[in-house]
Amino acid sequence: MASSPLFHYTRPPALRRSPTMSAGELAKDAIARDIAVDMFTIGDLFPKPAEEEVAAWVKNLRAEAAKPENKGNPIYNLRPPASLRAYSETTGIPSFRAAAAHVFSRDYGMKADAAHVMVGNGGKGALSGAFYYLASKPGATVLLAAPGWPTNYDLFPTGCNVVEVPTAGRGVMMADELESALKTLGKEPEFIFINAPSNPTGANYSAEQREAFMAAVLRLTKHTIVASDDPYGKLVFHQPVYDIRSVLTRGQAEISLFDQARLAVFRTASKEYGMADSRVGWVVTKSSEMLASLQSYNESIGGGMSVRNQLEVQSALLYGDDFIERTVQTLLKKRAMLTEGIGALRLAEMAPPSGTIYGWVNFAQMKGQHVPASALPEGVPAFTISTPHDIGKYLVYVAGVCAVSGTAFYAPGSPAAEHDWHVRMSFCNDEAELARGLKNLKQAEAKILTAQAA
Repeated sequence: MASSPLFHYTRPPALRRSPTMSAGELAKDAIARDIAVDMFTIGDLFPKPAEEEVAAWVKNLRAEAAKPENKGNPIYNLRPPASLRAYSETTGIPSFRAAAAHVFSRDYGMKADAAHVMVGNGGKGALSGAFYYLASKPGATVLLAAPGWPTNYDLFPTGCNVVEVPTAGRGVMMADELESALKTLGKEPEFIFINAPSNPTGANYSAEQREAFMAAVLRLTKHTIVASDDPYGKLVFHQPVYDIRSVLTRGQAEISLFDQARLAVFRTASKEYGMADSRVGWVVTKSSEMLASLQSYNESIGGGMSVRNQLEVQSALLYGDDFIERTVQTLLKKRAMLTEGIGALRLAEMAPPSGTIYGWVNFAQMKGQHVPASALPEGVPAFTISTPHDIGKYLVYVAGVCAVSGTAFYAPGSPAAEHDWHVRMSFCNDEAELARGLKNLKQAEAKILTAQAA
């Protein structure tokens, strides 16, 4: 995809619907016409940990807490069972914060303690609350990579200036792209927001690329904070041989930013541990403004977090690595299915994702293809694919596959969106559904090519 200029989006006061959720509207119409449609829109991790496995993690945590040698360790200073349904501290329960800091220090190689951890109501709650203090800074500027998660544009308070940085379609901002953006902008932004591996593209930094990016931040700015949204944690595929203990290790430049209170790392259990129902997200940072902002947000807007759920997620952080390692192997198998299935198409292509649970499928070669009435349900007229929106119609009505249009992953009004022919397709569905969807894509393409040749 060709590079485009920076696009400035000023956050309006009105809330908008999630483009991801809206993607299902076309599928509902198709289903009403008796077309079977498989949904590849939502990134709700499958498989999930069995309830027995989660219970075993909690049991293990309580057993460790009962050992005399762990007395006084804040990780094991647990709420008694009788208080599990009481209100949580608005900062998060102390044992969770201590455990999150311990695991962060171990996995990332950055020294953090419980005072640097703040819990939010899910990943979105943690992000929105930590950024909420920007409401008192009219015109605050945030740089972010495009394409990116649609909610990125709604995380910041009304009036914030969100600036899209083109990334040649990767969704991961490299050091040279950052330097160019800062020169064009002509000032330091308050935040640089990164999401790597990227939702929607699945692209990720190599260790060298990430360190070069962080070094550029150190060199080119003095006060800017990097907000690293990291919901997928260890669900990454870039290592030749997967090593759970090293996948999140960071370089010295990033460590320096953290020590200077210029890095905030956001985590959630929803993706990495398959615990979306827990609504437990958290931030690890030395930025006192962000920590205070999230606490105030929890107290006044965001609401409280379940003590029981925090305890389960704490147990997952400490004892859930076996689940993650199994899940990575399962996702690698499904990623291979998706890569092979898209590779078998003549009019689509996809780079294998380096992380997340999504494939970023490019349908640009479909532009100009005619979809005949014979391939469509009764009442849907023939059409020629001329815009990315038409790809959605083709996928749902002809292939019975509902994915999310790439246009959704840009700011509203962004000129880059109309040129994006990708769709984001989840591959964490069960294998039978994934195989069926890929088979249907192949058959749908054959209908188009046969009609073209006739």
